Amino acid sequence: MSGAEFTVPCPVPLCRTDNAYAARACGGCGTPLFGYARLHARPARLFNRGLTAARAGRPAAARDCFAAVVHWCPGDTEARNALALACLRLGDTDEARRQWEEVLRRRPEDPRAPRGLATLASLATTDSPGAPSPSGSAGSIGSSGSSGSSGSSGSADSPGAPSPSGSAGSSGSADSAGSSG
Repeated sequence: MSGAEFTVPCPVPLCRTDNAYAARACGGCGTPLFGYARLHARPARLFNRGLTAARAGRPAAARDCFAAVVHWCPGDTEARNALALACLRLGDTDEARRQWEEVLRRRPEDPRAPRGLATLASLATTDSPGAPSPSGSAGSIGSSGSSGSSGSSGSADSPGAPSPSGSAGSSGSADSAGSSG
């Protein structure tokens, strides 16, 4: 994506004018924008880096990337869903539950969070040795799909959807920016 196609909203809440990526100051209010465009794009790169880590079978690295996106963009429910699924894969069911409940609080119509909570409930009620493990039954992080508010090229699959191999390695595509910087 070239700088001419990418716009950056002014960080001043009362202005929010869209500016060219390379603009040094906001065209609406004059607020300096130097470096803001790079910070604005950072969550999308971190989200894609998290998808790449999840596909590579590195759920802890994926969780860390998704947690950073959620920290910077608390309203990003795609990143929050992905964070919850990564936490589930790591066995941190309390954090997974907390994230999915927050998704529902912020976006009640979200289809992934109820399935994630249902997966958690089924794991809690099944104590037998043949019970599904968090990494084999909760779905896949990172198949291609609609982009979330982070501007990423993938989204977290819904829990309960079968993963091609039962692991985090699905066949979605991550933006090439996800492997840089």
